[in-house]
Parts: sequence; structure tokens; C-alpha cells
Amino acid sequence: MTSTDSEGVRNLISVLLLCFVVAAAVYLWFVNLFSGQRTFGILLSAVLLAFSMLIYSYRTPRYKEMSKRLLMLGYLALAILLFLGIAVSLGYPA
Repeated sequence: MTSTDSEGVRNLISVLLLCFVVAAAVYLWFVNLFSGQRTFGILLSAVLLAFSMLIYSYRTPRYKEMSKRLLMLGYLALAILLFLGIAVSLGYPA
């Protein structure tokens, strides 16, 4: 993998995480209006996790130096938190 390819992958990871943070923050603003406090807490933790992953990707100089295990665990945790937030938002654990 050349340096431009690894930079492209790193930029793609950063853009996807940034899009998630912005979308979740907008959704959190709407949830806060309707006082869904359990959903707010779950999605706030997802936003903070995504933001920390975004900072990690910017602080690591090259894509090859990033821990793939750490990124995969972060994405797994994001998926779980997002699924849990949607389930709570829909009223599943009533």
C-alpha cells in the first residue's frame, strides 16, 4: 500500500467518523427536545467514542501505525451503542 493509499484510507475513516458525530449530535439535539434521557445518554456515549476514534486517527501519523484491533473494537462498540440507542428510542425495553 503506497503512502497516498494509506492517507486515503485514513481520510476515509476520519470523514466517516466525522459524519457519524455530526449526525448523532443533530439527533441528540432532537432527542433532548423530546426528553428521551435514556436515549440521550446512550447516543452521547456513542458520539464521544466516535470523537475519540477521530482524534486517534488524526494523532496517528500513518495508517499502518494505527491499531487495527483498536479501530475494530471501536466500530463494534459504536454499532452496539447505535443499535441500543435505536432500540431504546423505539421503546423496545419498555
